Amino acid sequence: MQPLTNVEFSVSVGSTIPASVTTLYDCPDNVERILTGLPECKYIVVRDQVVILEPRTRRIVTVIERRG
Repeated sequence: MQPLTNVEFSVSVGSTIPASVTTLYDCPDNVERILTGLPECKYIVVRDQVVILEPRTRRIVTVIERRG
């Protein structure tokens, strides 16, 4: 997948991503198990970060730095 590189929103926990970001990817099952209290999650990739969101509200719940 191609990371987003030109974003005009804050990539931080608690922020929401705008509706203009239309492609959200399903989180793997093991990620959903790790994130307790989140019945489902989606993610996007922004530059070198994997951004996990709650799909209903589009709120960022965690940001993970990509490596390698």
